[in-house]
Amino acid sequence: MSRWPNAFFMMAAFYIIIGTCWGLYMSVTHDFATSPAHAHLNLLGFVSLSIMGAFYATLGKGTPTWLVKTNFFLNSIGVAIMITGLGLLFTQTVPPEKLAPLMMISEPMIILGFLSFFAAAVMSFRRGPGSSTAA
Repeated sequence: MSRWPNAFFMMAAFYIIIGTCWGLYMSVTHDFATSPAHAHLNLLGFVSLSIMGAFYATLGKGTPTWLVKTNFFLNSIGVAIMITGLGLLFTQTVPPEKLAPLMMISEPMIILGFLSFFAAAVMSFRRGPGSSTAA
């Protein structure tokens, strides 16, 4: 079996550790200015990557490796860039106009990552049950 589902789960675990520590920090300091970025990290970083890992471990086994890798790198890197930009935006440490390039890079990356996941799901559906092979 492919090790790519493990890569999705490891990255999801990495993001939830950061998200949990971030949430604890906000709770201790009573400063919730960055809570939208925290929520995006948990949803896009932990939940989405976990679901993708589970999909590739079960239904997406026959997905071409290049598509799985594309999905992994676009979403993993896109989330890291987006959360950095959102964190800086909500703390007001950098002017919004200077953060525009981060958002212009990260948002399309994440969308393309989700489109590659959609393509993998469609391919899995077309193959039907019981016809998967290792990615």
